[in-house]
Amino acid sequence: MNSRNRAIFSRERPAGFVRINRASWIDTLRVVAAVMVPTAAKGVIIRRPIMERLAQRQDLDTGAVSQMQRLVKKYGREPLLLPIPFRPQLLVFDPSDVSTVLECSAQPFATATWVKRSALAHFEPKNVLISDAARRAELRPIHEHALASADRLHPSSAGFKTIVDSELLEILDGIGSDRPNELDWSAFSRAWFRIVRRTVLGDRARNDVTLTKTLNDLRSRANWAFAASIDRRKRRQFQLQLGQYLREPEEGSLIARLPKGSDFDLESQVAQWLFAFDAAGVAVFRTLALLACHPSYWANAVDEVKDPDLDRPFTRNCLLEALRLWPTTPVILRELTEDVKSGDRTVVRGTGVIIFAPFFHRDPELAYANRMEPSIWGRNDTLPTVGFVPFSAGAAICPAHNLVPAIASFAIGALLSEADITLLQPSLTVDDLPGTLNHFDIRLRLSKRPVKARAPHAAAGFPPH
Repeated sequence: MNSRNRAIFSRERPAGFVRINRASWIDTLRVVAAVMVPTAAKGVIIRRPIMERLAQRQDLDTGAVSQMQRLVKKYGREPLLLPIPFRPQLLVFDPSDVSTVLECSAQPFATATWVKRSALAHFEPKNVLISDAARRAELRPIHEHALASADRLHPSSAGFKTIVDSELLEILDGIGSDRPNELDWSAFSRAWFRIVRRTVLGDRARNDVTLTKTLNDLRSRANWAFAASIDRRKRRQFQLQLGQYLREPEEGSLIARLPKGSDFDLESQVAQWLFAFDAAGVAVFRTLALLACHPSYWANAVDEVKDPDLDRPFTRNCLLEALRLWPTTPVILRELTEDVKSGDRTVVRGTGVIIFAPFFHRDPELAYANRMEPSIWGRNDTLPTVGFVPFSAGAAICPAHNLVPAIASFAIGALLSEADITLLQPSLTVDDLPGTLNHFDIRLRLSKRPVKARAPHAAAGFPPH
């Protein structure tokens, strides 16, 4: 182990792994059954509607958090080694250890884990996330430049807002205060993916639903990771479809900010953007559901829309709350690149590291664990001191951690600027929000606002917050 890693894991560094406990075989099986299997079954790469519905009905996510809390009571907050044959895993329970792992990615905590490589190889085999350190150093900057990672607002934000407005206001055409319209995930996602294709690839990709379907087919296979063979023919078809846009990038699109004539396997890089924007759409739809049953927050978001400033911190915070309550990336995975010694225990190279986000997000010691509280975020998109990292953190933070909340806030604002929204399904109790919110079953009623902004009427069972 080099000197850098000795510093990370020595007893002299409070944030390091001072001690690592080892779980019993029974507790390991319980974690696999209550945490790992339900998370994988819902679909890590693309959500499975049937499993999402089952998870909500059986409250599987709450059960997973309870299982993690039980382990803390038994073993303490130190990382816990699960002795899974051939693929041992290290569970992280302390926010300081979350910070250590993410700050030290990709060495000694590699982002290119075995599971991630086997899954993403189905549709983005040369993406930065599953590249070695040298290749990662070449690829990461092109993502950061194209997505304007360091900027709270992307240089093309005004153009992106125009795209969002044109697509989502189309949903409101033909409805009025006396002619409400229902909005479900199917209708919303069609509009959302038109936004995604136009933003990423340009206006001429607006109606290229074949591209999205091909990607979704590949993602469905990727859910099975190594257990499913790669459909190389379809993957090649997808790459050719993307290539037609990359060869002649449209001005104002995200791909127009990529290097020209480069050898960066751009199809694999852009595939990740299209994939990740799916989760962003889920978060937007859940945020609308939350706002529909929180009249005071709804009113604040409507007021923010009236401000010409494109930066909408309150709406962004509402989105972050949806991501805290129902993370679209419930598990952050890393993998040790070398053996690590901690106390009298050695954790071998290749051991996986698991950060299970809901454990931190729904900690019962938090007063707001199961309710919406946008104020906790301030102007941050990560709160590592309590383990809230919806876009990860450190060197491997999602390069779209500013872009996604901005576009999401435009989408939320586009609908709130014109319509009152009522949550029809499911029934939510705002002071005790469920561990799972199945976005496939959310139904909203939209009614055009006749004169001025007013808070929506909460449907039965939705008391004001």
